[in-house]
Amino acid sequence: MFLLSKIILIVFFAFSFAALANEGGGGEQGSAPAATPEKVPIEERQQQERTKEWMDVVSSLSTLKAKIKSKEDTIKEIIHHKNSAKTKAEAEALVGELLREHKELTKLLEDYNQSAQLLKYRYPDVGITEKRKYQKMDLKTIDEYEDSQTIEGQIKRTVSKVKTHYGVKDEKKAEVDAAKKPSLDNNNLAQPKILKK
Repeated sequence: MFLLSKIILIVFFAFSFAALANEGGGGEQGSAPAATPEKVPIEERQQQERTKEWMDVVSSLSTLKAKIKSKEDTIKEIIHHKNSAKTKAEAEALVGELLREHKELTKLLEDYNQSAQLLKYRYPDVGITEKRKYQKMDLKTIDEYEDSQTIEGQIKRTVSKVKTHYGVKDEKKAEVDAAKKPSLDNNNLAQPKILKK
């Protein structure tokens, strides 16, 4: 996937540079020499610089996305090793490593989201596509990564998806809600008191 995105990016850059090179003089052959950097209009130079900055941001987003994927895989691997650790000391060492990797992942996600916002708002007109590929990524907690590794977590996630899709409500919640609602019979002030001798 990463290799495919790099190839697409390289092809895109090649076509954009070829298009910029061909803009100068297609209809008049031999009448004017090629424009030198000093004779290029200011607006065109600014647009070229803007396009170059945009390409730098896009390439940095691609590398950040690859690093994030790598960190997530590392975290999942550490969790797997932690769950199969035989000694308490080994498990504690893996927990320390897990916390360090998660902190690095947090920093990478912050950088990614910041660059994605930069791309979205600073360069809205450059590289317009139908839908932006770079959407904001949310940070998962370590518990969420651990739940995704265990069968129990996968079952909980699947059950919650099915319940939300089909609109099934928990029976326990319905009973608790019914118990919380005051009934008419519980109104002691309106009930007559019968006194006996």
